[in-house]
Amino acid sequence: MDERTARRVATGILAVVGLLLLIGISGLKFVRQPLGYVGVVRNGGPLDDRKVRQILQPGEKLTFTGLFSQSPHNYPSFRSLRTYTVTSDAARGSRPGVDVVSVPTNDGVQIGLEATVYMRFVGESDPDVLKRFDGTVGTRRFTLPSGQERYAWQGADGFAAMLDGVFRPILDNALRREVGDFDCAQIVVSCAIVRPSKRPRLGSGAAIRAIEARIDRSLADDLMSTIGQPYFRNLRFRLVRVTLPESVQKAIDEAQAEYANISRDKARVRQARYQARRTRMLGQSYRENPALATIDAVRAAPAGSTVIVNAGSGSDTPSIALGGN
Repeated sequence: MDERTARRVATGILAVVGLLLLIGISGLKFVRQPLGYVGVVRNGGPLDDRKVRQILQPGEKLTFTGLFSQSPHNYPSFRSLRTYTVTSDAARGSRPGVDVVSVPTNDGVQIGLEATVYMRFVGESDPDVLKRFDGTVGTRRFTLPSGQERYAWQGADGFAAMLDGVFRPILDNALRREVGDFDCAQIVVSCAIVRPSKRPRLGSGAAIRAIEARIDRSLADDLMSTIGQPYFRNLRFRLVRVTLPESVQKAIDEAQAEYANISRDKARVRQARYQARRTRMLGQSYRENPALATIDAVRAAPAGSTVIVNAGSGSDTPSIALGGN
């Protein structure tokens, strides 16, 4: 390589390095948005305000996001179905988004509920509402079960912690209101054994369906009136399981066991009556036909026995002798 060519190559390398340094110092940023998440990008330069610069659509290709701009705040896409689960199992209550819920019925029985709420976050469906969320709820940190704090846009744990802090209190209030309109026996039929209700008995699962329908109608309105913005949409509540207090469930189990014993004893009485009737009818048949008694006696002999029938004893009924082993 001659001297002129070497200088040109060295100059080119220095130019590329200088350009890279300039880009690094200037704060030029390019972002590729992941699928299932919408990104909110805010200004971040030393002389900039902190207003939203742009919104990145889910799966958007490599995009220039400006000089010194902040990293995108990633929120779930509207097309991504989210779930929030509540359960009566305390062993599952330490997971983000899953916690213990227990509410009283109209007649004072504290029942446990296991349910799931299906929802969609506003995401890219309404950019203005998404910007308001990022500027209000998105600026607050929420506590995880571990004690750490996260923003709603900091991964799945952060979003779940936000649901615990913002969404959960409203859901609890709706559950207390709707479940409190029913007696225990209307929700769990077996509860009537130990806690009879004066209210009309509903059909199988009717109370569960009524509670689900009421919460479906009221939850969105409750969220809107409390938070003031439609951040959560297409809400669907599904009640999976209802559990009774241990003392109530034990009393029901014992009562059901007693009912089972009574039913068993009644069955034995009916069986004894039929057996007595059978014995009377069989005896009557033997008296009317002694030969039938002889045939049944021979049939009842143990296998391998020697059967001797003596019909000449002067009696209407012949005598039978069994021999052998």
